[in-house]
Amino acid sequence: MKPALSLLLTAALSAPVAAAAQDKPPIVVNGERLSQSAARERAQQFIRAVGVATGETPAARWIDPVFPVVIGLNDAARDVAEAEVRRIAREAGAPVAAAPCAKNFAITFTPDAGAVARAIAERDPSRVAELSPEARAAVLGGNQPVRWWYITEHRSRDGTPANAGLGGAGGTNQNIEGSGYGGAMSGGGTMQYGSSVLSTLSQRSIASAVVIVDTDGVEGRSLKAVAAYAALVGLAEIRQSGAKPAGSILTMFDGGTPVRSLTRQDQAFLKALYRLPLDRKAQLHRSALVGDMTRDLSVGP
Repeated sequence: MKPALSLLLTAALSAPVAAAAQDKPPIVVNGERLSQSAARERAQQFIRAVGVATGETPAARWIDPVFPVVIGLNDAARDVAEAEVRRIAREAGAPVAAAPCAKNFAITFTPDAGAVARAIAERDPSRVAELSPEARAAVLGGNQPVRWWYITEHRSRDGTPANAGLGGAGGTNQNIEGSGYGGAMSGGGTMQYGSSVLSTLSQRSIASAVVIVDTDGVEGRSLKAVAAYAALVGLAEIRQSGAKPAGSILTMFDGGTPVRSLTRQDQAFLKALYRLPLDRKAQLHRSALVGDMTRDLSVGP
C-alpha cells in the first residue's frame, strides 16, 4: 500500500516554517474586457502557454472531490491558505470535499523546495513517474519559487475507473489514498460516433497534485497570492512549469506589476476547464477552451 501523500510530504520536511497569519487585502487584477478578436488571441496564447490539451493528450481535471491540505505553516496561516484554495476551487466549479477525506492536493511551504521534491521522489519514485525528463529535472533540481506535479488516471465516460492499462499522461495510472460506431483511437481508447457528439469514451482525471512552495523564493508576496497561484496550478494540469501567459497570476515572479490574485483570464480558464466535456479529443478541448474563454473575456455575445 502506498503511503499517504500528506505523510510523504510531512516526512520530507526537515522543519515546518512559521508564517504570519495576517495578510493584506489582495489587489485583484481583473483585466479589461477585450474585443472579440483580442479576446480570442489572448485565449489562444494562454492555452498554448500552459500546455493544457497539448498534442493528442486531452485535458484533465478533478473528477473526485479535491481535498487541499497546506503543510509547513502555522495553524492560522494554514487556515487562510486552505480557505483561499477552496474558494477558488468552488468558484471554478471544481468538486470540493465538504468533509475530511483522503488528502489529495498537498501544498507544502518549505525553505528548500528542491530537497523536499527529491525526498518524495526517493521515497516513492512512482509519485513523479508522469514527469517528462525535462520537467523532472526542473522539479527536482530547478530554482523556481513554486514547483508542482500530478498523478493522473483514466476514467470511463461516466467517471468510473477505467482499465489500469490506459495509464496517465506519462503512461502511468496511480492514485493516492446514442448507439454509434466504435473505432480505434490513438492511446488505446475507442471513439464513439453519435448523432451530435464525438466521444472518446474515456476521461483523464487528476488523482493527486503536489505543489511545493519555496518560502525564500516567494518572500514579499502575500500569502493569499501564493495560495491563489497554487490553486491555479493544482486545479488544472499545467505541465509547462515555465508558463507565463500575459495577464496571468503565473507572471507573479517576473518582477512586473504585482499580481495578488487570479486574473480575469485565469478565472475564465478554470471555469472553462470545469465546464468542458472531458470525453473528447485534445483538439476539441483546445477549441472549446479558447471559445469559452473568448466569450468570457470579450465584449458582447
